[in-house]
This record gives sequence, C-alpha cells and structure tokens, in this order.
Amino acid sequence: MPLSPEPLLAHIQQAQRSHGLFLATSARRQPLVIAVSGGVDSVALLHALAQLAPGWHIDLHVAHIDHALRPDSAKDAAWVRALAAQMQAPFHIIRLDGAALRRDPAGLEAAARRARYRALSTIAYNVTPPDLVPVIAVAHHAQDQAETLLLRLVQGSGLTGLAAMRPLTWLDDGELAPRPVRVVRPLLAASRAEVLDYAGRHHLAWREDASNRDETRSRNLIRHAVLPLLARINSQVVETLARTAPLLADDADRLYVLDEQRLQQLAIVQDGARVLIDLAELQRLTQSEVRGVLRAALHHLYADLREIGAAQVAALAAASVQARTNSGPHPLAGRLAWSVVSSDGTQRLSLHRQDALALQPDGPWLDARWREHVARLALPKAGRVAVGNWMLESNIVARNEVSSAWRTNAARWTAYFDADQVIAPALTTPQRGFWLAPLGMAGKRKAVGDLFTDAKIAPPLRAGWPIIVDEKDERVVWICGLAQSHTTRITEQTHRIWIVRWQLQKETSCASMSSL
Repeated sequence: MPLSPEPLLAHIQQAQRSHGLFLATSARRQPLVIAVSGGVDSVALLHALAQLAPGWHIDLHVAHIDHALRPDSAKDAAWVRALAAQMQAPFHIIRLDGAALRRDPAGLEAAARRARYRALSTIAYNVTPPDLVPVIAVAHHAQDQAETLLLRLVQGSGLTGLAAMRPLTWLDDGELAPRPVRVVRPLLAASRAEVLDYAGRHHLAWREDASNRDETRSRNLIRHAVLPLLARINSQVVETLARTAPLLADDADRLYVLDEQRLQQLAIVQDGARVLIDLAELQRLTQSEVRGVLRAALHHLYADLREIGAAQVAALAAASVQARTNSGPHPLAGRLAWSVVSSDGTQRLSLHRQDALALQPDGPWLDARWREHVARLALPKAGRVAVGNWMLESNIVARNEVSSAWRTNAARWTAYFDADQVIAPALTTPQRGFWLAPLGMAGKRKAVGDLFTDAKIAPPLRAGWPIIVDEKDERVVWICGLAQSHTTRITEQTHRIWIVRWQLQKETSCASMSSL
C-alpha cells in the first residue's frame, strides 16, 4: 500500500511497514482494541485506523477505562460510547476503583497506568480468538515520547528506561501467560501538531480533560513548564528527544543481548518463579555487568523495571557483590525478593517471587498461589492431578494383585493404604491442629509440626508441604514423603489397596532445600 499523502496516516503506514504492528491476513481478521479516553489523540487514532482497517483486515473495538478519579469521568465514558456507536464499532468499558488507586503505595500515576493496562488486556482477551494474539493500540505520539524520556531521566532511569516507549511492546507479567498482549503505538513518530491538524481537517470533536492542566502531576509539569523552558535552548527539543529515544532503545537492545548471554552462563535455575545465579561467578564481573545480568534475570521474572527502578537494581548489585553469607528474603518492588542461599555447597543469588521459595524444592510443594486459590483439592481414588511440575497419581488395586514391595516401600513419594479406610481423600497443606498417628507407632499421635521438626524440614518449606486428609473425619492420612497414618495401614483384613504416587513430570534443575 503506498504511503498516504495525509501525514498522520503516512506515519501509521510507515509504522506498520517498519514494525509489523498488526498481524491480520486476508484469511484471519485481527480484532484490535483501541484505548479511547475521549481526548484528541485517541479520537484521531481511532478515526485514522478506521480509514486503514478495511484494507488491513482489522476489526476495531473501542475500549474506555474509567479511572473514577474525577466527578465528570462518567460523562467522558458516555461520550466515548456515543462515538463508538457513531463509528459502528463495539464498545467496551471498565470502571476502576479510584479510591484504591489513590491508596496504592506505588503512587497514583503508576497505579493508574498498571490498572489501565490490565483492564485493556482483559478486554483484548475477551474479543480475541484463542489462536490469535490480543492487540491493544494506544495513541502516544512524539511529544509523549519526549516527556517520557525527560521524566525517566529525572527519576534516575538507566539506559533501558531512557529508551522510553517503543512502537511495539508486550504485556506479559506471568499472570497473563500463555497469551501475552501486544501493545502498539502507531503514532509514536507523529507530532502533536500533526495530530491536531488531522483532527481539525476531519472536523473531529473530542473531550478536554481538566486534570491534564494539573501541574502537581509530574508529566503535566514537564509538558507545561519544563519543555517550554528547554525550547528556549533548542526550539526543536521535542523532535530532538523523540529522535534520541529510539537511538537509546537500539543501544539498550544491543546490551540486553550481551547481558542475556552472560546470564545464561551464570544461571543455574530459571523456572518462572526464581532465577538462581552462581554468586562467586557474579562477583567476578564489573558493577556494570552485574547490573546488566540482574536486569536480564528480573526480565525472566516478568518484572517491570519502571517499578523496581535503576537505584534499586544498583543497590541489589552492590549487595550481591558484597554478600558472603546466606541471607534473605529481602523485598524488591513488584512483588519480588532476593536471597543468598547455599545448595550443593555453593552460594547462589536467588531472585524470586515473594510468594515463592528462594530455592526450588526437591519434592512436590504447594506454593502461595495454590494455597490462596485452591487451598484444598478433592482427590480421585483413581486418576491423576497435576501440581506444578509434579503429578499425583492414584489407583486402587486388589490385594492379591500387589507385590509384597509395599511392606518395605523405599520410595519416599509413594504410599500404600487400605482403600476402604480412606473415604474422601483431599490434598491440602498443614493447618493448625493437624495431627497424625504415624505408621509404626501403634496409634500414638503426634502434631504435624513436631513431625516436621523430627524430620528436620526447613521452616520455609512447611507452609506448602503437601498433605492428604480424609474429609470424612478430617484425619491426616499422609504427610507426603514423611509419614502415613497408622489407621489406614494395610492389614490382614485389607481387600483393596489404594496406591498414591508423586512423580516429577519434567526435568528442571532442582536445588536442595536442606541448607535453608
């Protein structure tokens, strides 16, 4: 398609040619969620994309996020709804909790941004078929790019932050997997003057947001006070900064490749919940290299480096270089933490989720997410249940069909029970008041906590240790891998045996927790 004589359309067409923003084909139309606040930028983007959508096989969806931060925000939402109806495009709205945004410790602007993109992602998921990539379009232009670069500069960002915004980025924080969302910025090379000119020539109407004049907000202060002052030094300061950002982005990308290669040389484990790095090898690097490796590792944990910040990365780099003994977990922003731990006699730096262990357990373990969202899971007497990388398999077999191996069972993660003595099995984790009459103790009861102590189970492991109970009477049947119940043992009267077995489903580099 030749470039349009209209500058704004030409910018969008060039962005598509250079970056492949939209993935539609003649065979598969691409739903595109456009974030429309009602301001001139998003209205112009919607109108421009409506001109190009038929030829690009794109189906437009208008999305409005009401942050509920202004008394008249509902009027903006109603106005955008009417605009979508006028353009015959589906309309989607999500209203946020304004009070919760104001209370967020990350600050209002950061909290609003995070909540806005999560809401847009939800809409994109809902309108996109499972076999297509969800795509969101936002209306950032060259002045927004200049403002972002300056804002990050004064906040102390490193090179990656100074790269500002990209024409194409991904929203993928782990919770959004397995379908990350593409965020595209078709107007990033367009000036604000070109946006206003386009809106004027097409007689577009839009809403003015009074909060955009509030100079207590950092971005507004840069827009209305800092940039005009800098323009006295360089009248083309916006264009200059907008050109500088992609140059910095290229350098940041080049360095990231090198940092990622170095991380792969030092990383012992990368499993989505944690990254373990050989501490001695890390300490041989320069401070700059350490910071680069740490940023690459945080990327593997879906960290938002805007949230963590260059200062926190630098502090972590300094602390890891000086570390000599086990410590942690120490909190990081973005629900992450870092620890220094030992495994196989070697010290490791572990970057991990705050709800995950610093070292991956060497057996099945029910993490904080499982405990929060599942808590207890009814088990089939015959079947399979997946828990992370582990599979819990169970089966009932006639007594005469089972070899005598159950008498001397040496497999830690396999147990044999009288099938008729376990009525309603369920998988859970240790709870206050849990006790067990362990096999071989003639029915004498012990608290689960005492059994953990006897077995020298590290305290961090205990909260997620898998336990099977019988919901009929809330008896503990098996503290998996440690002890099973005397009352469910196989006797001469047993006719059927319930066999329960944990099996690791995929190979991962498992570090022992024994040293915690």
